[in-house]
Parts: sequence; structure tokens; C-alpha cells
Amino acid sequence: MRRLFEISITLWVTSMLCSCAAVSMVDTWRNPNVAAPPLRKVLVVSIAKKDATRRVFEEMLASELSRHGVQAVASYSVIPGGAMNNWGVVDEAVRKAGAQAVLTVQTIKVEQQATVQPGTVPTYPGYWYPPAFPSWDLPGYYGSMAYYGPSYVSVYDVATMQVNLFEATSGKLLWAGTVQSSEPENVTAVGRDLARIVVKHLAKERLI
Repeated sequence: MRRLFEISITLWVTSMLCSCAAVSMVDTWRNPNVAAPPLRKVLVVSIAKKDATRRVFEEMLASELSRHGVQAVASYSVIPGGAMNNWGVVDEAVRKAGAQAVLTVQTIKVEQQATVQPGTVPTYPGYWYPPAFPSWDLPGYYGSMAYYGPSYVSVYDVATMQVNLFEATSGKLLWAGTVQSSEPENVTAVGRDLARIVVKHLAKERLI
């Protein structure tokens, strides 16, 4: 019975984790001093060490922007991975793409966090001898102990990402968002949710 209880707890925790969004928007900022018309062409740049991560994030954001009528160009298609730190190459790619703005995304930190799940405390006093429970019989003992469960700690990584939208001509920051993900290793899921949330906010601000 105790084993069944532990399995039930595990399934409950798993379902809770699965039901939570992988990505959430922590904060946003809109530049009040720059009035920009709705953007129709954007260059998407993911600043990442791994080329695979860069491609996933750029493709997801470009695809989501396209659904909102924006012609989005993933930077990996015009900027080689080895040239990402060369501003001259990036600037040339912006001009060749005819982009009105550049949308960048970068993971700025990954922290480890923990969640403590308290156990179920039984009525068992911690010692065993007849005077403890003069009338304690098998049903009483079983009823006390059957739902006992130890506490446990769940450790997981939380990634913080910075998303910025720059005007291509002036280079001024139009919009910025801070995003957190509890599943940074699941690049595809994070990229999908990141794109959905970011584009939703850009549409809300009437930037696209």
C-alpha cells in the first residue's frame, strides 16, 4: 500500500510538471520614445553557442511571425555561425535582407532551483510498545501507516532569456522581454513556447 502511495505521488508530481508552461514572460518593456509602424520584415537572430539551438529558436520565431503576416528571415540562412560575433557581417545581412527590425534572443543565465514536497505525517508516535496505544489493533495500525509518505526534493534548471527588438535603421531598442523556462534542455518545446509568447506580446504592442 505504501508503494502504491509513492507511485501515486510520483504520477501527481509528473502531471503537475507537465501541465505547467515550459516558458513564461517575466517582464516586458516598450520604448515610449520611438514610434514605429507595424513591422513587415524582421531578421531573427538567436545568439547561442550551439548551432542547433540557434536554428531551432530562429525557425520557431520566424514561423510564428509569418503566421502574423510578417516576413521573417532566420539569420542562420544569411549569417554563418562563425561570423556571429562580427558586427560588420551582421549589419550587411540586415541591409541585404531589407529588414525593418532585428529580433534577438539569448539565454543570459541558467540557475538550479529546488522544490520541497512535504511528506504525509502519520499518527504513529515513533516508538512501539503496548503502553503507547493500549487499544491499538491491526486496523488502527494500518489506518495510521498506510498513507505515510516521506518528503522529497525536486531539483530543476531555470533558464532566463532576454529577447530584444531593435529598429534596423536607427539601431534603437523598440521592445524588450525577459523570459524564463523551467525546461531549458527541451529546446524544441522551449523554442515553440518562446515564439508563441513573444509574438503575442509584439502583436499586443502593435509592433507587428
